[in-house]
Amino acid sequence: MFQAEYFVDKSSNTLADNLAAFGLAFVLNALANPPGEPLRSRIRLEDRGYAFAVVCDPPLHSEWVAEQRFFVGAPFLITWDKTSAQKVVKGTSLTLPEVMGYGSDVAVDYEAEKQKNQAYFEWLRGLSAEDKRRAVQGELQDGPAAPRLDWDVFRAINPAALQAYNSLMAAWWQGRAAFPDLLQALLQLTATTPNDVDGAEALWVKSCKAHGLEKPKTATASQLFNPAQGKGTNYPKAEWRAPGNLKGFWLLEWLKAVGLFHGGFTRIVANPSDPRNAKDRKTYVLCPLNLDWGAHLEVLKHFRPAMLGSATAIKLDILASLRYTAAFLKHYEEAREADLFGYRPGDLVSGMQMAFYKSLGQSPAVLNIAMLNLPRWVAPHGPEELGEFQTALDEHLSIIRGLDETRGEQFALLAYYRDFVSGDDFAPFFEFTSAYSGYVMQQYDRRKPVRLFTTTTLEVLFMNSEDRRFSEIVQNDGFKAIAYAIRHSTVVPQARKGGKGPKPVVDIRYGLGQQLMRKAAYPADFLAEVAEFIYLYNAENAQLREKGREPFRKNVTTADIEALTALVDDFDSKVVCQMLVAYGYAREPYEAKEEGAPVDDLADAPADADTDNSDGDGED
Repeated sequence: MFQAEYFVDKSSNTLADNLAAFGLAFVLNALANPPGEPLRSRIRLEDRGYAFAVVCDPPLHSEWVAEQRFFVGAPFLITWDKTSAQKVVKGTSLTLPEVMGYGSDVAVDYEAEKQKNQAYFEWLRGLSAEDKRRAVQGELQDGPAAPRLDWDVFRAINPAALQAYNSLMAAWWQGRAAFPDLLQALLQLTATTPNDVDGAEALWVKSCKAHGLEKPKTATASQLFNPAQGKGTNYPKAEWRAPGNLKGFWLLEWLKAVGLFHGGFTRIVANPSDPRNAKDRKTYVLCPLNLDWGAHLEVLKHFRPAMLGSATAIKLDILASLRYTAAFLKHYEEAREADLFGYRPGDLVSGMQMAFYKSLGQSPAVLNIAMLNLPRWVAPHGPEELGEFQTALDEHLSIIRGLDETRGEQFALLAYYRDFVSGDDFAPFFEFTSAYSGYVMQQYDRRKPVRLFTTTTLEVLFMNSEDRRFSEIVQNDGFKAIAYAIRHSTVVPQARKGGKGPKPVVDIRYGLGQQLMRKAAYPADFLAEVAEFIYLYNAENAQLREKGREPFRKNVTTADIEALTALVDDFDSKVVCQMLVAYGYAREPYEAKEEGAPVDDLADAPADADTDNSDGDGED
């Protein structure tokens, strides 16, 4: 029982398993490393395929369990009861004085926190755009207290899972009278795989009898922590069952509830058409591959404040993946541990399990369960590379934030990008860049500035891809020269047309990216299309120079054409074409002023506290 490895079975292959793993890691860390004492054991989460393993190095000692003082993993939630017109710990027989005197780690007053949040958001709405940005980033100290980082977890619990949640906390609270026995029951549960549920339950029942405690009951498998287990028939054989809640061993359910506070987060999905009536929800839980617990806590310090805001459904998925990766880079920078470099964030955390809950009134229904990956192209090999990766991520985030999911073409763009992130597949990324090229030209024609990719950040992406073809193509001089010609025939003159500077003297070639993409699958046709473009491009340059008008752009040479032809011979023409369009519609860093590109757009505004419609007395 006192050993180096403990396990959580992957019984559902949903975020429920991940939650239990993070709950177990929290408990083992609390046992091994009490607050204020030197580090006694490093805790690490590993994915073994069939189960999550929580590794203690060195192994757990029996005396650590025997001497451990009682601790809580998550607080009771105190809400207002309309019937009795007073605050209660709903779902338990505990009274308010029994839990309120122990501080915010034991009990949280939901209504008091809600009022604090409303005061904060009212103050935030009165700030200028720059001050609002500084406030969200924690740089303004003179305002009211910001919302708790776990506030959205409380909003998810109340009212849909309130009674089930508080009853779990009460079962753990009762165990303080025989805390070493309770801890041993938990260790018995997780010491082997498959998990010994029956043995752990029997051990705890025996301890309850010995200490005169109430016999433990089975716990409701709340859909908030178990998205694959809702009300209804969910059994391996077809037989009649009453459509009631599914039950499980309370200690395992307690681990899942605690895990949401320590390894997951949940957000309301923005509803632009009716912001005050946004009720749909998404919950995300990290998928650890080889994650050190201490590093995990440091990353969360950066990640949770970054996810304070809300967004529409697809955009929220993308922001979660990119911002968690950016938070990991900040940890790399602060830790400066040599052994971290060479590992992608995706080597330590593969991504996030996600569940989408659709509001149906009193209770939500799970509409989708999915997996989001972290971008594999973020692979810092040393401290000197952190800046370029952070810049690249900031650029991707800025472009994504500028898209409106409620508009058809922009919805498709976001869907392409999410497929790229969640599937670690460059094919959807090239679909995105191809469609985005047309969108950019359209917006420029309407004199609406939009953010472009830069060639330098695209190089960071391609050079660090696991597909080595990309790095060879992007370093080719002929490829760069023809991409330059595309750029100076499309986005550069289009930006000048709508800007305040000198108007373009060259023709703007609308639809060039789409013309090239239509020929991408056929090498001969693709090269013919490129050759026709180069002919027109060089001819236009010659005509302007003959008239004494400088086109301010370089000609494409025969060496450039030969180099591109060699790339098509060596690699798939479709890949070359896709990269050419992506690179051609990107801007070079020194062109920023010429193109009139915005410096950046504001960070997402935090979700408004007024969208909280819970009344604090719902049923599970």
